[in-house]
Amino acid sequence: MDKSLMTRATEHVVAIARTVTPDQFDLPTPCPEWTVRDLVNHLTLWSGVVAERVTRRLPPPEDGSEDQAADRSDQWPALFVDTATRAARGWDEPDALDGELVMMGDPRPARYFHDMLLGELVLHGWDLAKATGQDLPVDEDVAVRVRDASAGYAEQAREYKVFGPEVQVGSDVSAFDQALAVSGRDPGWRP
Repeated sequence: MDKSLMTRATEHVVAIARTVTPDQFDLPTPCPEWTVRDLVNHLTLWSGVVAERVTRRLPPPEDGSEDQAADRSDQWPALFVDTATRAARGWDEPDALDGELVMMGDPRPARYFHDMLLGELVLHGWDLAKATGQDLPVDEDVAVRVRDASAGYAEQAREYKVFGPEVQVGSDVSAFDQALAVSGRDPGWRP
């Protein structure tokens, strides 16, 4: 059986995560005003804990908002690796994309949450890689899905200040650079 988009993306982000050490927690990231510590906490919460609960059709965690989230950096990367890997396996289940799921509000189609969480994982995985001097490999079909999904909810994401203003890039850039640009990230960002 071929690996799903989520599983392949998770494997790449997990490989990056395993190399990030506490001495890097104060480094800047492509996310304005976030350090690596902020980013690892966000990734652990959303791409790990919340993502696993969504795909397993469990209620959201009680500390599911950024304001309430505990500092999980002392558990990095073990908690992230464990929960993100279990979440990816959940998306591999035969009926994972069927029906509706609930994340933090109203039910939506499972595919919507899959694509949103895939984008969350891959875009923030790129942020983490760049902040720590690494490159995140992104498969072309993953990049296309993240680009298309990000473009579909970009306007709403900007309203909620989840995405910054779109970055202008040439028409000849990769699908992943287009996804980065749509989400307000400069594909050429360096620390």
